[in-house]
Amino acid sequence: MLELTSEQVAGLAEIDARGYVERTRQDLVKADPKLADDGTLPTRLWNAYIAARRLGIHSDENVAAFLRIEAYAPSFYEKPATRAWIMRPGRSADERFHDYLRVIKWRIEHQNVQGGAEHGGIGGAGNRSGDSGTRPSLGARWRRLIGRGGSRGNGEPVG
Repeated sequence: MLELTSEQVAGLAEIDARGYVERTRQDLVKADPKLADDGTLPTRLWNAYIAARRLGIHSDENVAAFLRIEAYAPSFYEKPATRAWIMRPGRSADERFHDYLRVIKWRIEHQNVQGGAEHGGIGGAGNRSGDSGTRPSLGARWRRLIGRGGSRGNGEPVG
């Protein structure tokens, strides 16, 4: 029987993780070819993978979503409010991140209801960033990311 040292097992786990991150990157680029132009994407996704694990996010579904968000919102997990929410005591990081996803989805889907962006939504008419709409809103990018609307991809979620 083959016996491996803990260092060898850790090395194999890293190879497997890097393969997973690369396959995720390929799926993201397939769904949104503009991401192929982002030379920082492989490194950002790897750093996000490491951050997710360090934060305590272990569910395959949550890790995949974490990487998808990173593709469109670089270093989102470093924002103090995001980090504080995920690390808040009382529930696991996986549960907190799942809640985070649900809140983001709800805000995007309801951004035009009762003030939308002005009351916690993302993008829309209440956006005071000075952007006149030349770039796609975060809501449009999120819908494309999760496979809703837009002409990119096959309508299936990535990851």
